[in-house]
Amino acid sequence: MTEREHRVNQQLRALDDAHRLGRITRGEYRRQRRRTLETLCDPSTVVTARKTLAPPVATTMPRARAKQGVLPDDSAASAHQALTSLLAMRPARRRVATVAIVLGTVVVAALLYWWLGG
Repeated sequence: MTEREHRVNQQLRALDDAHRLGRITRGEYRRQRRRTLETLCDPSTVVTARKTLAPPVATTMPRARAKQGVLPDDSAASAHQALTSLLAMRPARRRVATVAIVLGTVVVAALLYWWLGG
């Protein structure tokens, strides 16, 4: 830490104590804090133009998809293609969770039937 930074830290600590103890108002605290922090600013490194963040390419570019064969234009074939593409877009975890819930329900129902003397 440079000598200048050390001095600014001491000034900020004193300013904080004065505000905490009620010797200065909130507005005065903010004004003096701004003025103190401005002394750390090096005018040679000031950037006047805003730097924009470029979004990552992965979020701006559409995903590459495998080419699907074109089926004849009948309703059954187009329905099959639509269903296949919809199922391919669903996450596998949901399917696994759904299957687990259904199997668990069947097992519980079977155990209840057996226990009640069915």
